[in-house]
Amino acid sequence: MKRIFIHIVFLLITATSFAQNIPVRDPFFIRDIEKSTLLNDTTKHSSIKPYYFSDYKNICADSAQYDKGFLYYSWKSKSGKKPSSFYALPVYEVFNWFDLDKKILYGLNIHLIGLFDYSIGDNFGISYQLTGWLLQNTPDYMFAKKYYQWIYNGLGNSFLDTGDIIIENDIRISYSPYSFLRLEIANSKNFYGDGYRSLLLSDFASNYPYFKIETNFLSLKYSCVWAVHNSYLFEMDTIYGGGYFNNYNKFNVFHYLDWKIGKRLNLGIFESVITRNNNFFTYEYLNPIIFFRPVEFNLGSEDNALLGTNIKFAINNRNALYGQFIIDDIIVGQLINDIKHSINPEYEGEYGWFANKWAAQMGYKSFDIFKIKNLDIFTEFNIARPYTYSHTYSEQNYSHKWQPLAHPLGANFIESVSGISYLGKRIIIDAKLMYALVGADTTGTHFGQNIFKPTMDGNQGYTYIVNSYGNTVLQGIKTNVITARIDLGYILKENKNLSLNVGVIFRKVSPEIGEESQQIYLYFGVKSNFVKREMVY
Repeated sequence: MKRIFIHIVFLLITATSFAQNIPVRDPFFIRDIEKSTLLNDTTKHSSIKPYYFSDYKNICADSAQYDKGFLYYSWKSKSGKKPSSFYALPVYEVFNWFDLDKKILYGLNIHLIGLFDYSIGDNFGISYQLTGWLLQNTPDYMFAKKYYQWIYNGLGNSFLDTGDIIIENDIRISYSPYSFLRLEIANSKNFYGDGYRSLLLSDFASNYPYFKIETNFLSLKYSCVWAVHNSYLFEMDTIYGGGYFNNYNKFNVFHYLDWKIGKRLNLGIFESVITRNNNFFTYEYLNPIIFFRPVEFNLGSEDNALLGTNIKFAINNRNALYGQFIIDDIIVGQLINDIKHSINPEYEGEYGWFANKWAAQMGYKSFDIFKIKNLDIFTEFNIARPYTYSHTYSEQNYSHKWQPLAHPLGANFIESVSGISYLGKRIIIDAKLMYALVGADTTGTHFGQNIFKPTMDGNQGYTYIVNSYGNTVLQGIKTNVITARIDLGYILKENKNLSLNVGVIFRKVSPEIGEESQQIYLYFGVKSNFVKREMVY
């Protein structure tokens, strides 16, 4: 198996004489692709992202994406069996933040990207983004200082100790030897799901290196990813005192199979395993088509395995229901006891086993509402039990660089999030509202919200004790979190991705114990709409 894996990687690197795959970045095209998957006669799949132009030639063309750039350079070959092309364009965001509570006008936040895409025909493509951030100030909830490291959600750690400069590389090298197969080496992100959030694998965390295989066959699409993530831990120095910052590699494998059943229903099956083997993946995990749970059991390992499903039902060509369910750990008998306790709070048997860890999602989305083209809405409900995504060993939790790989809130929450968007020829409107109830942890407690704390019941020598039974959703410090964002954009030139934007972000955190915090930020500036940054969580 290792020999086969090495041959595949070698083929990917050396086969540059073949053709193209470039990811879709334009928000207009992404929206059109998602809507097109609701049609009866399509076999396309919306739950595996990013999308690639070679898969959606009938909807959008790669050249059209670059033509929408305000400034760009293009080159195309005029000879050869397979046409080749090269595009280079700058992507930028320049914003100023104004704190309405403190009446403070911060300096400019500058986001600059050099975007370079090269392709040969329809089979081979290289996409590279060199990103630089100069941050004067951002809302407090978007970053954290962890043991001398500034961590910005979605961006990773800062380049300097001052925390105001971030440099990030995003590269994808994709090769399709056949129309139904794509091989990719990258330092980037992936997303599985049809919702605004993903409880399986989201793009909330910063970039990470991976190797991916994607294949299409009839009504099936399969994705397999081998990734390297990082766990940052602060460890005490028992000899000289104090402590030091340590970075642990963890190796993750993700399998996701999406099956279109009939004309309306899509069913996705997901599994992943996280191993703390600092050398490389366990040999058995290199197999791209195995089921991890029985393999992990046979190995007698303590790896962190997850199982999940994604479902989408197209009501018609404009409306869809979707949902997800993920199991981190579960015992059916204990789950039945939980149901009994939910029905009858006086139930006296054991319930709320700490390792019954699961999360669920239900959602609805609609395109072209009120028959207005490009006016879309969605509403979504998410819930996660305490301790979901955490693990006995903190370096094996479901995260990357102190950022969750699934939901931004971690675990032990109930959330409702909704949004409305309009993508017009000159006007862009994007509004989202999140309301969440969270069972928060404190410094000396672990009620299940903080996925970065090691989780094992009983007295393990930690500063806290995890109860074996009696654990319920929202246990801990009950906290209300409200986050709202309204973004208004005016496109300076029709069919170009450059807009003037003004927006408001409101966030309020109300714990039952402790002080309430509230932030209201007004921002204004100019940006090109090629980069997505999540702000509602």
